[in-house]
Amino acid sequence: MLDPRIYRAAFLPVIAALAALMFSLEEAPQPLEGPISTPVFKGRESARLARSIATLAPVRTPGSVGDIAVADQVKESFGSVTGGEVSEQSFEVDGQTAENVILTLPGLRPETLLVLAARDSEAGAGATTSAAATATLLTLADTLGSSRHERTIVLASVSATADGTEGVRQLIDQLPVERGIEAAIVIQQPGVEERLPPFAFPGRAGTAMVPPTLIGTATEIATVQFGEPAYPIDGWQAFSRLALPVGIGPSAALADEGVDAISISGSGERPPDPDSSLPENVSSETMFMVGSSALGLLLTLDEAKTGIEGGPAHYIKIGDNLLPGWPLSVLALALILPALLAAGDVWLRDRRRNPRATRRSIPWVLERGLLPLAALLVAYLFGLVGLIPRPDFPYDPGRFGAGGDGPVTLAVILLAIALAALLIRPLRTPLDAEPQTLAAAAGLTCSVAVLGIWLLNPFMALLLVPAAHVWLLPARAQGPPRSTTIAIFALISLIPILLAGAEVAGSLDLGISALWQLLLLIGSGQISILIALLWCLLIGGLLAAVVAARARLSPELIGARGRTRGPSGYAGPGSLGGTPSSLPRA
Repeated sequence: MLDPRIYRAAFLPVIAALAALMFSLEEAPQPLEGPISTPVFKGRESARLARSIATLAPVRTPGSVGDIAVADQVKESFGSVTGGEVSEQSFEVDGQTAENVILTLPGLRPETLLVLAARDSEAGAGATTSAAATATLLTLADTLGSSRHERTIVLASVSATADGTEGVRQLIDQLPVERGIEAAIVIQQPGVEERLPPFAFPGRAGTAMVPPTLIGTATEIATVQFGEPAYPIDGWQAFSRLALPVGIGPSAALADEGVDAISISGSGERPPDPDSSLPENVSSETMFMVGSSALGLLLTLDEAKTGIEGGPAHYIKIGDNLLPGWPLSVLALALILPALLAAGDVWLRDRRRNPRATRRSIPWVLERGLLPLAALLVAYLFGLVGLIPRPDFPYDPGRFGAGGDGPVTLAVILLAIALAALLIRPLRTPLDAEPQTLAAAAGLTCSVAVLGIWLLNPFMALLLVPAAHVWLLPARAQGPPRSTTIAIFALISLIPILLAGAEVAGSLDLGISALWQLLLLIGSGQISILIALLWCLLIGGLLAAVVAARARLSPELIGARGRTRGPSGYAGPGSLGGTPSSLPRA
């Protein structure tokens, strides 16, 4: 039977965690001060160059004739920069030889700043995207070549920047720098006509975050240039991106390589439709805004007297303050422990009273997890045979729509779940188990699953805390409510994580394809197999908590319990036995 005293006492650490949360807010660091004067970025010239690149080489797949022709043009332009050192990196991709072209501008200090622009285009002319990015990079090189630098500046024209961004990874692996890359600036879709925020955003790979000084400086500069908030993501939006860290583009690949990267973009994280990326659509105004933002950020970082490192490893910006991630992690753990300890107490006490039924309860709960596991195995199997794409991280969701494969895949997954249900009969309960015993086993399973997720991503675990407490309903002393009621509460417990998923899907403009993209995220490894297995365990535990209310004792066990005397059965007079009376009988 559930002991509410243990459950209530286990919430005491939550008070300390909340106190730490309230007093952990710190003032956001001030952006770095920019130089007194900066050169003017030549937006019109850069736009003309972008149109020329897209017209002369409309096909620029990695290693193609067009890609190599533009690479030669970049080498020629880089070679005319005074004091610069030009180098190349060749590598194989899809049977073709692609290359990165690098310009190094030595500085007085060993720290290195990287500016990166994609040169290739997987679909279409890429006039407003990679062609415009290449033109912006060449204009920046021409502007920077005649000036003196504090830090070493590396400008890289990179190929193979689509799925997996192999060119970016080759660049980082082969780039010889003395003290590593202090910060990277990625130029993305700078020539679009329709401008969409965020215009400055950090690279994302896991829960790793760029220093707050870097994103704060980039945001302030881009906000001035674009005339509207460049990075309007804070509070709940920022927390959702921590709980579900999905990254897109070269900056995500840089983050995956351990480089603090900031993207300066004219239209947010998602690239525009390739059909609209034509030479006549290149906007000189947007190129001026993106180029000026990148130039201002680069010169500001170059002249910074101190480093940009520092600040919490994980944080959420709330107004002018930063909320570090560690008190949220501690709060999540403190909220998981009451469910875990109470479920363990009930299960262990029931084990002493009814060992046989208790031993069977944990395997019974794990059987419920076979239903989501069947869906997961089908997704992995379809990925292996090619029915579900498995793009390397990071990838552009726009290139992998559901098409006709989506409904077929979903139907097969549902069929696999139905077959698993026929095999294990998920609504069946052991005859000799009580609802509270099964509920405690479900609670242990859910709590262990959320605790495992906490070890990998504490922010996701914080959103899943309610799911760890659903088992309390069927374990009530007055008896479980209807299974329908418990099912409703189980669904309600998942609302926080579903809202976070909707927030991320909205920010990436995934729309109704979000479920399909979830399968691709699993297949591409952005959602690790361990996280996926823990989710199967959690869903199985929730299903077990719902079904536990249907448990009914067998007549034999009810009869045995009815004949039991003593503290466990009858607590009235004589429950402890009696002694013969010493009074004489009448």
